[in-house]
Amino acid sequence: MKDVGYWKKALVYIVILLCTFLILACTKSMRADPSSRNYISVELGQEFELKKGQIAELAGTGFELSILNFFNQPCPPGVKCFWSGIGIEFEYRYNGELKRGINLVQAFGYRTDVIRSDYEFFAILRVTQEKDQ
Repeated sequence: MKDVGYWKKALVYIVILLCTFLILACTKSMRADPSSRNYISVELGQEFELKKGQIAELAGTGFELSILNFFNQPCPPGVKCFWSGIGIEFEYRYNGELKRGINLVQAFGYRTDVIRSDYEFFAILRVTQEKDQ
């Protein structure tokens, strides 16, 4: 019969292996599958609807845009606020880099225009390339 140290070592290796698979599985599931409903392809200058959790890829560029959150808590009448309380938290990905921010509309040489939004469920957007690029 093998000693207890052998089984402890084997158990540690099994746990490490399982944790590695779990991390890889979670990482893969965080990236959208292009065939999923949460992933859309758009053309430069095209208006499109994007909902929270969806990812829009600018066709042929690798540039991705997603909406993380909507903010719809307007400043009450008669109160001075430092922020309107209405906005969209965007996340941009390009060439392995990430940028995110509330009402951040310029990233990686592209500009996102908010055409219309209910600031709760959807936004109609248009992505254009910045002039000096």
